Amino acid sequence: MKLPGAVLALLALAPAGALARDDGARLYDTYCSSCHGVHGEGTNVAPPLIGKSAADVHFMIDSGRMPAPAPGVNEIPHAPRFTYAQIDQIVAHVMTLPGQRANASLPVVQAGDARRGGRLYAENCAQCHGALGDGASIGANNVAPDLATATVFQIAEAVRAGPGVMPRFGARALSDRDVDDIAYYVKHVETHADDRNGPNAGGFPLAHIGPVAEGFVAWFCGIGALVLFIRAIGTAGSDA
Repeated sequence: MKLPGAVLALLALAPAGALARDDGARLYDTYCSSCHGVHGEGTNVAPPLIGKSAADVHFMIDSGRMPAPAPGVNEIPHAPRFTYAQIDQIVAHVMTLPGQRANASLPVVQAGDARRGGRLYAENCAQCHGALGDGASIGANNVAPDLATATVFQIAEAVRAGPGVMPRFGARALSDRDVDDIAYYVKHVETHADDRNGPNAGGFPLAHIGPVAEGFVAWFCGIGALVLFIRAIGTAGSDA
C-alpha cells in the first residue's frame, strides 16, 4: 500500500527532532507506561517519573535495570534492551512529560586522575560498593552493585542521579572534576585489579567474584576445617 503524496510530503518536511520524539513516545508507551503511567505520574507498582532528572532516567535504562522484569524486583545491571539512540529518545520524551521540570542535561565525562579518584572513592563510595567496587549488601534487601561492568558514563550518571537508596551527589558535594576522577578510578580498578602492582584491598581477592560468593567460600572452607579438626580429635581419642 502506497502512502498518499501529501503524507509523504509532510514526513519529508517534519523536523528530525519531532520524529525522534514520536519514536520516544512510542517506545515509552510500549515499555514504560504500564508501570510508570501514561504521563509519568506513577502507579502502585512503580514510582512517578515527574521530577526525575535525565541522568536518573538514562542511567536506569542504559544500565539495563529498566524495563524491570517484574514489579518490585531489585534491579540488577545487565546489557540494555535498547540502542543508545532509542535510550536518548525515551529520555527526551520523559523530559517533555507535564509536571515538575527536572535537570534535562546529562553528565559529560572527561579524562580523570585515577589516583585522586581513589581517594575520593574511599571517602564517598567504598562504604557501600566495597574497596574495589565488588559490591555488597547494605541491608533491607538493598544491594550496592558490583561496578565491574559499569562504564565511566554510568558511574557519573549514578553519582549525579542517586538511583535507588544511593545518595545523590550534587556539584557542591562532588565537582565535575571529582566525578571524572572517581569514574576513571573505578575504570582503572576494573582493568588493572589483577595486575602485579594494581589496586588491591588486601587479602585474597578470589577472582573478584563478589562479597556474597566470597562469603560462601569462606564459610565452606571454615566448616571444612572445623570438620577435619573434630575428626582429628575423635581419631586421637580412640587411639588413646
